[in-house]
Amino acid sequence: MSKIPNFITLCNAVCGIIAILLGNPILGAYLVLLAMLLDTADGFAARVLNVKSELGKQLDSLSDLISFGVAPAFLYYTLFTDTESLLACIFYILSALFRLGKFNTLEYADDFNGLPSPAAAGIVSGYVLLYAFDAPSSPDILPLLAIIGPAVCMNIHMRFFSLKGESIFSNWKLWFVVISTVITSLIDWHYSLLMCFSSYLFVSFVDGVKRNVKSI
Repeated sequence: MSKIPNFITLCNAVCGIIAILLGNPILGAYLVLLAMLLDTADGFAARVLNVKSELGKQLDSLSDLISFGVAPAFLYYTLFTDTESLLACIFYILSALFRLGKFNTLEYADDFNGLPSPAAAGIVSGYVLLYAFDAPSSPDILPLLAIIGPAVCMNIHMRFFSLKGESIFSNWKLWFVVISTVITSLIDWHYSLLMCFSSYLFVSFVDGVKRNVKSI
């Protein structure tokens, strides 16, 4: 039973590896999404089984680097192959690597310090999925912002909410994300993945501003 969380973690890595090897932006984006669910499941399994090990912690970060660092950047580069995009992808992967390395050296209470790598991957993969289905007309700078923005946010000193230690039903930030995603899905489901994680980023910024105003 103690091996179950590690097995789920390795399944997370397999999703990222397949996404990279196939090189299909649409299928790859869905595999990254599946990896996110497995990343949540391994933590849940570890808590239920009361299993905690240094090996599990390291496997989790290494799997996350594959599925939420390398895979989204590679999928992005399959669509945008210019030099600027290549540099942006390298920057994104290094940002994910630095964040995950930092995460292993710090203890977090209820919230995250910086945008979690799965959420950053969700924004990049959401944009990849949207562009792969139907390339939207947009300013040339927007594709670069879609990957550089999450890369920067992974390592900024700001709190991003998690569901640990807080009732789901009392978390207004979660409800904002859920309602925004549902409404977007009803209008055009192609935008739903991008909206889900972009709204998470937005509401965390709003909460940070609100907290700073209260402290004045």
